Amino acid sequence: MTALFGLLADEFVETAARAVKEAGEPSYRIDQLRRWLYERTPQAFSDMEGLPRSLRDHLAETFVLHPLDYDLDMLSEDGTRKFLWQREQGNDAGRIESVLIPDGDRVTYCISTQAGCPVKCTFCATGYGGFSGNLSTAEIIDQVVQIRTRTSLAPTNLVFMGMGEPLLNFDGLLRALSIMTDSRQLGFGSRRITVSTVGIPERIRQLSRAFPQVKLALSLHAVDQGLRDELVPLNLKYPLDEVLDAVREHCDATGKKVTFEYVILPGVNDSADDAKAVASKVRGIPASINLIGFNPFDEAPYRKPSLKSMLAFRDELDGSFAGDVTLRRSRGEDIQGACGQLSLKNRPAT
Repeated sequence: MTALFGLLADEFVETAARAVKEAGEPSYRIDQLRRWLYERTPQAFSDMEGLPRSLRDHLAETFVLHPLDYDLDMLSEDGTRKFLWQREQGNDAGRIESVLIPDGDRVTYCISTQAGCPVKCTFCATGYGGFSGNLSTAEIIDQVVQIRTRTSLAPTNLVFMGMGEPLLNFDGLLRALSIMTDSRQLGFGSRRITVSTVGIPERIRQLSRAFPQVKLALSLHAVDQGLRDELVPLNLKYPLDEVLDAVREHCDATGKKVTFEYVILPGVNDSADDAKAVASKVRGIPASINLIGFNPFDEAPYRKPSLKSMLAFRDELDGSFAGDVTLRRSRGEDIQGACGQLSLKNRPAT
């Protein structure tokens, strides 16, 4: 059956028109269905009050409303909520996770694009948990609408920083961005969406052309070729110099700054020389640098950095780098919902 959330706007109109006609209903039902789907999003077609029962029954027999089954969610002491979803798609069956992060008037949804991650960065739990495949466009969108419905907290920002490397599910990502930003569908502002990547040069260029207003975040973590090869294995295929060339082109083409994400790993990438090397490597790129203390998980060979060491690294970098340098506050660590902690293996004890 067709998952409605995977359809672009024109595809939805065509598909809905056919279903409405098959049910013997007038064409104005198409817009009623559209509003239910994208604005109110109930748990089932049967909950779409105002639509005739016969039409609701026909929709349920013809389409998939929610491709993700809600499993559970966990609430952190700091207000962060992690959602676990179950997906069933042949051999791609598995659990995925997404996170809601409240911060004053700001509500950020952290969305996954893959079940697990094939990149296997050594400081990220997602890669250790295995890889079960790309999410469909409908599964990406379903995270957004289900979190919104279940919490009544509409997002102010969407970040593709959950499970997976978004640019390795590029077709699914582009379709999801189209549905998110189309005024006939979710109508979310492109400027409030961020796509995070470890760096696939040609995909960065294509994203810049397709969605120039969407923000780009690059997971940097090291500028030494050998160390980055170790931390981010995809660097072996796409060396950092090639990635940074694409980032420069992105900035030139869009007029936007990029955010460099940098996980601080004690004794690995947090020396004063490391800070100076980072500043030198990215000099001339319109950017800010977001520092993130490593968040521990069982398999990781690293330890959590002290606040003192993180501040020292930030101050050293701030003295060498012309752009903004910030130290991100870890959120949701007590529920394994912080940066780098999402994993297919992760499920609370019962």
